[in-house]
Formats: sequence, C-alpha cells, structure tokens
Amino acid sequence: CATKLPLWDLMGAAEMESTFQESLDRAGLKYYDFYLLHAMDHTKVKKADEIDAWGFMKRIKEEGRAKHIGFSFHDSAEVLEGILASHPEMEFVQLQINYADWEDDNVQSRKCYEVARKYNVPVIIMEPVKGGSLATMPEEIQKLYREANPELSVPSWAVRYAASLDGVITVLSGMSNEEQLNDNVSYMENFQPLSDAERETVQKAVEILNTLPTIPCTGCKYCVDGCPQKINIPGIFEAMNEYILYNNLERAKHSYENAVKEGGKASDCIQCGACEAHCPQHIGIIETLEKAAATLEG
Repeated sequence: CATKLPLWDLMGAAEMESTFQESLDRAGLKYYDFYLLHAMDHTKVKKADEIDAWGFMKRIKEEGRAKHIGFSFHDSAEVLEGILASHPEMEFVQLQINYADWEDDNVQSRKCYEVARKYNVPVIIMEPVKGGSLATMPEEIQKLYREANPELSVPSWAVRYAASLDGVITVLSGMSNEEQLNDNVSYMENFQPLSDAERETVQKAVEILNTLPTIPCTGCKYCVDGCPQKINIPGIFEAMNEYILYNNLERAKHSYENAVKEGGKASDCIQCGACEAHCPQHIGIIETLEKAAATLEG
C-alpha cells in the first residue's frame, strides 16, 4: 500500500504526525509499504526544510510505520539533483515519464530520469500514458502502431516504453474500466521490454507529433496584459495544442477549464485586437480563440 503526505497544509511535526496517523487509521493499516512527500518542487523543498519533513519521514521508517520513503516530483532536473544530493535517505522518486514528455523542456522526463539513475535511486513512473492522451492519438500514429503490431493496443506502447527503462520499480497506469485493466495485464503479466524495432516505431510516433501544426504560442503573456476580458490566452492555446497533438477531447477540455478558472473564456473575446498587436509570434489570436470556443466549450 502507498499514499502521500501533502505539505502545503501542514505547519510542523504535530500536523504531519496527525495527518499520517489518520491516513493509517482510515485505511485500517499499521504501516505503508511506500510513503511519499507529495508533488515536490522548489517551493515545497523549502517548506520541507522549514518543518523538517525529511526528519519526519526518516522517523516513521525507523519506527516501521513506513517500509520505504520517497517523494513524487514535478520540477527541473536541477531541483531533483539538489534533493537527492541532500537527502540520501530518500529511497525512491516518482517521476512523470512518457515518450511524449521524454525531451519536453518543461517536464524534463529524460533529464530527471538520468539524475535518478546517477544517484542510483529507484523510480516509480507516473503519467506513462500522459493522462490518457497517449491512448487516443491522431489517426496517423494509430495506423503506425497497428501496422507494427495489430495485436497491441495504442496505450500498450506507452506503458511498455516506460516499463522498459532500467531502475524502474513500477509503472502507475490509471484505468477507468475492466477492459483497460485486462489490456494492461495482457502485456505486463509476462512483460517483454521494447525491442529495437519497437523503439524505432515509438520514435516515428514522436516525430509525427513534432510535425503536427500546433499553435506557435511561447507563453510570453504579452497578449494577456491588455486584454479587457482577462482571458488566459496562452493557457487556452495550451489546451488546444493538447487536443491537436493527442486527439483527446476530454483531457483538453479539462485543461481548458483550468485555464479559464480565473479569467474570461475564449467565447468572451470582444475582438478588440489588443492581443494581436502585442503577439511576437503574429498569431491570429481572435480567429484561434473562436476555434477554441467551438472545440472546447460546451
């Protein structure tokens, strides 16, 4: 069994202890096999230092209430290296790794994985199918996989890609129904790592993704400053790009809802043109917002 300790609401050792014990009690357990500091990044590292979360984790392991201690991580490889260099007591790290994010500058899947390997810290992989996006995919990529092996499902390529990496404890695959469960078991029960030919197929899929006509937004936010409707234009474009790349409307709509929580929707655009005057990429923002409204709203 495994669960995580959320640091953002905790102020010290007493609250960490009560949160941990309540979790054990509610689960009816005497110990966790794996216990994690949740969603660590540079800000949460500071919080962990302030309340000595590292010492707390070490103590519950010494007491036998957690068999293995570690953390899940969402930040740069540089921040990860700082944690692993300072806290050798951390026995594993949970990283977002999939073939679409492997070379992504924001997620840094490869760079973070290589840091973990440098410190010989075992890895648990989350988001191997990128929230379900690598299970849908554009038709061109689905065809590529079908031609390579018609017996394998599209998401199986993503899960096996992650599971083929050295130093991996397990791959966490979110499943919504029994069909997905049975599919996962079918190729993981007697797991075979990707062959060289299969790796080439995955690389071709990545190359196809890289050629898709996404919105060339760099997220500079110059367009947002003068928007009278306070529309988070870069956030909306990121959601649209997610749909263009992975053909996953449900996931894209979820990203869109997060993007418009604190501002106007794409359909709120009054077409004043202030945004387009400030866009270094010369994007047709008004027209693109209309497409986003038609695609992601409702």
